[in-house]
Amino acid sequence: MLKQKVYEAFREALGTKEITLLNPTRPEFGDFAVNIHRFESASWRRDSKVENVIKKLAQNELFEKIEQKGSFINVFIKIETLLNELQTIQKKQEKYGYIDQKGIRINLEYGDPNTHKLPHIGHLFSYVVGESWARILEATGNTIYRCCYQGDVGPHVAKCLYGIQSSGARIQDLEKKSLEERVSLLQKAYQEGSKVYKEDPKAKGEIDEINKKIYEGEPLVRKLWETTRSWSLEYYQQFEMKLDISYDQHYFESQTSDLGKKIVQQHLGNIFEESEGAVVFRGEKHNLHTRVFITTLGTPTYEAKDLALVTLKAKDWPFEKAIITTASEQNEYFKVVIKAIEEVHPEFKDKISHIGFGLIDLKSGKMSSRTGNIISAMDLVANVKKIVQNDLLSENKDDKTADIISLGAVKFAFLKSEARKNILFDIEESVSLKGNSGPYLQYVYARTQSVLRNGEWRFESGEWNSQISNLNFQIGLEELALLRSFPHFPEVVENAGTTYSPHLICTYLYDLAQKFNAFYEKCPILQAQEDVRDLRLALTAATGHIIKNGLHLLGIKVLDKI
Repeated sequence: MLKQKVYEAFREALGTKEITLLNPTRPEFGDFAVNIHRFESASWRRDSKVENVIKKLAQNELFEKIEQKGSFINVFIKIETLLNELQTIQKKQEKYGYIDQKGIRINLEYGDPNTHKLPHIGHLFSYVVGESWARILEATGNTIYRCCYQGDVGPHVAKCLYGIQSSGARIQDLEKKSLEERVSLLQKAYQEGSKVYKEDPKAKGEIDEINKKIYEGEPLVRKLWETTRSWSLEYYQQFEMKLDISYDQHYFESQTSDLGKKIVQQHLGNIFEESEGAVVFRGEKHNLHTRVFITTLGTPTYEAKDLALVTLKAKDWPFEKAIITTASEQNEYFKVVIKAIEEVHPEFKDKISHIGFGLIDLKSGKMSSRTGNIISAMDLVANVKKIVQNDLLSENKDDKTADIISLGAVKFAFLKSEARKNILFDIEESVSLKGNSGPYLQYVYARTQSVLRNGEWRFESGEWNSQISNLNFQIGLEELALLRSFPHFPEVVENAGTTYSPHLICTYLYDLAQKFNAFYEKCPILQAQEDVRDLRLALTAATGHIIKNGLHLLGIKVLDKI
């Protein structure tokens, strides 16, 4: 990685490893910079010291020019070095930007929708962010085990079954309907059950009884539960395929109830204690708060089930680190749960972490829903797809193209902001071809492929003119801007993996796409003389590779033609 070479040059010149390399936002300030103010001390004169540092840097073959601007030393990379990066892109192709290092085994949990309900926008956000994290972590050398934990028992399921029973619908009749109709019915039944649970004491008692029978395995209720559960799971399987997500393991709440209760009871007295008929974990001992793990009715809580879940995870696939992703509303909850897990399993200390992401809100209320006032994940995607079909695509474009663009629009809109912050989703902005959007990047990629087809030139085929390294013409500003952008992609990927920040990749790709469009407008490609044409085609191909690789890390597909 070029950044590492620059770091080593500064380390040698400054005589310290405590160096922070900066990427100047303006080209006149070079390719990399270091703030030397932090290295000042009363024991040496700053000017003479800086002069020595610059002299040492000037001896390095990487640099074309070194300048001091205020408290910064700015370095400019030689054109030959930047051109060599094109050859690196050519060799690595779809692996360019990936970090070749030995990582660790990471269990990553994300998505986590409940059965018997449609996934809402928050679940979609978790799916999208989690999958992007998985791909970025893999690109930085780690081995990822993707898992999803779904609530398939509990009050929400009982409310759904009550709604079905009270409607008088017969299962044999419902099974004749399409899968989409069946899961929509489950959502409506759940909504009806939730409504009467709050308003009707008699209905509340009946729903509580259904919930009890689910856990006890009462035959009639169990059969209804199993049938409706299978509908939900089939729907989620198709939904995850549509999102291009493939899990290694699905876990279910029904698997963790008994095990969670057993684990808590095994540690009663030393880790957990009885309190007013319940069993609790005293978080105050660890500067946290107390949480209930077994209720007064003797049923395990979510906390106990999460304790069982990590036990199952470790048994199925031993990990070096486990990451749980949920909405940030559960940050405090997981502080207590993780501490309880570490008390029960000391071998997991500092190996389990929770990352809370922000909440999603819609800027516009002009979205239709098939299930009343609830905007489901698929409602959102369907509304975006409708705009894509009506405004962006010609009538002859197939449905698959619309799916790729609409999903790209949603995913990029979710990922371009910091995941830990709340996001305001603007449906019009998400499909804009003039702004920071997924479709914009997909169109720029398609443009690069169109140029290469028309030029009958393939970057990966070896049609690389080695004489480009010995240019006999002046490289323009737009060409230089692209050359300077390329080497930063691997470091952006590395930073995104270290900080769980896909938005860094989004920002980089948008900036690169803007630079390419400026280059495309100012620099004739196919009409240029041969050596210039070769360079510009190489720049075009490299841009396409990086956009494709970057979008892949975001879970977004590209199209060669739009």
